[in-house]
Amino acid sequence: MIKVNLRGLTTLLEKQSWRKIAKRPEYESAKFEYKCSGWSRSRTFVAVRKLTEVKIDEDVLFESKKYESDNFCYVSNLKLSPWATHKKDGQRATSENWIEWCKNQMSSGSILTQEFWANSAIFQSSNLAYNLLVWIMWLNNKDGFNEEPNTIRMCLINVPAKLMTRSRQWIVRLSENYVYKDRWLQLEKSILQLNFD
Repeated sequence: MIKVNLRGLTTLLEKQSWRKIAKRPEYESAKFEYKCSGWSRSRTFVAVRKLTEVKIDEDVLFESKKYESDNFCYVSNLKLSPWATHKKDGQRATSENWIEWCKNQMSSGSILTQEFWANSAIFQSSNLAYNLLVWIMWLNNKDGFNEEPNTIRMCLINVPAKLMTRSRQWIVRLSENYVYKDRWLQLEKSILQLNFD
């Protein structure tokens, strides 16, 4: 299964016969055979598109439909429906995001030692840090975890604040003008309320 990125893909998809997907009224799918230049034979293409707007004008006999500008098209030899193919690609894309985040944003892609066990320890520590970050966000964020590690680090960890002591206690004093102050305080309060009994 490969995601299709052809010049003239939009024109090709407009010519296809589209059908509504069962239990998903806003989505339509198409399945067709197509032979690209340079290929020895035609292959099976499947596509999914999302309906965004239906207009009914008094002067026109038929309704007009608008779709999202992104059409999802795949060439595949898997025996899956277009919707199942689209969902499978979504799962793969999610995994690729996780790999990219771990590699580039949690520094596991910049291991510089020449020792296997040292590299292994650094890589495992990087994965552990990433997993802890995701776990804390899932436990404490009402909206769920949908931000990249660099965004979380910039908004909630690298914050403008002063570390102070008062009555033998360490206090972090946030700037009055800090943009994410409410979210930071909500996260701190939520972490303090966690109970693992």
